[in-house]
Amino acid sequence: METNQIPDLTDPQTFATGVPHEAFARLRETPGFHWQPTEIATANGGFWAVTRFADIVEIESNPALFASQPGGAWPSTNLSPDPAENPLYNNLMMMDPPRHSSVRRVAAAAFGPRIVKNFDPWVREIVVEVLERIERLDEFDYILEVAQIIPSFVIARVQGVPAEDRQWIVDQTLASFEAMQTADVNAVGEVLHKTHVYYREKLVPEKLRNPQSDMTSVLIHAAERGEITEAEAYDFLNLLQAAGFETTHTLIGQSMRMILESPEIADKTFRGIEELGPDKVIEEFLRFITPAMFMSRTATQDTVVGDQQVRENDLLNLYFTAANRDPAVFANPDEFDPWRTETASLAFGSGPHRCIGNALAKLELRILFEEMAKRDFRFRLNGAPQRGWSTFINQIRSLPVARVS
Repeated sequence: METNQIPDLTDPQTFATGVPHEAFARLRETPGFHWQPTEIATANGGFWAVTRFADIVEIESNPALFASQPGGAWPSTNLSPDPAENPLYNNLMMMDPPRHSSVRRVAAAAFGPRIVKNFDPWVREIVVEVLERIERLDEFDYILEVAQIIPSFVIARVQGVPAEDRQWIVDQTLASFEAMQTADVNAVGEVLHKTHVYYREKLVPEKLRNPQSDMTSVLIHAAERGEITEAEAYDFLNLLQAAGFETTHTLIGQSMRMILESPEIADKTFRGIEELGPDKVIEEFLRFITPAMFMSRTATQDTVVGDQQVRENDLLNLYFTAANRDPAVFANPDEFDPWRTETASLAFGSGPHRCIGNALAKLELRILFEEMAKRDFRFRLNGAPQRGWSTFINQIRSLPVARVS
């Protein structure tokens, strides 16, 4: 395959009109991996684009050979192993076992699927509050009024953030994603510093005085017991804030865009919910959308994977968005089909780093579908949707809609 047949995967313009699925399909069919040159945030002048499902599962299952510590998502990669020089050193996404295991164990105790299923009542309260507000609006931006608000309020509640600070949390989350896309370590550090100050001076002292059943209380008391460090606790709160917001925001926004743009997808969504229940429909939206399009790993030694020779310190970008349409795993992969039997998508990754918040994201969309159906909410497009400017997140920044009576 000629290199010029594949668009530049480091250029946001490549993703400006949508995910380049045709290019990814060509890459899946080509032996080995595609080498994407870039001097930004790489040790060896580029990265390997990994697009096949089996190869990604193999790489993610072997953190000793394919490490996260140098950076979990390009261009926040090729980072220093020195904590003093790396503002993301204590971020769970940038850790490998055994350190990763200890922090994840503490977080999972308060955030696992069995715990999250008990979140239904208060998540439903948030969704109902949002829907009651838009019920009074004839025209609005679905992203600003629904897709951003629900996950930001939910994550703030999980963290134990008071209601008056919710919008600040949203603003910091958006700022952190903007900073991480620049590969400017100092910019990332500045955003993280602001949130750390908030945790240290306001949120954590309150949770030490009045511990509650929220993530901040769990983490900070685990730090007091020496199970994790204080820095690890703060950085997990940052990660929860960013990952818990952005992926669910994308899932909520893109699923509605698909429903409004495609009568076929709308029909399959509503019939699927009626015949199968919402969970299967949500799994298919996750596969089809894949909010976080890739994650990154760094080879710790020379090796061979997926019939590709890889050098020590080579960066590998694992394109979940391509793997989730791998015909070796999914029949008719480019078709939206809630009735499909293959459900093991990589929307939340795999292996030790499989997203800890996946159950919460699914819960939020399920409750949203249920509550909208109760109110017989119907919308139409009221302008052109606007995508985000990102090589990492399958973002949608604006979705103008109007109510249909």
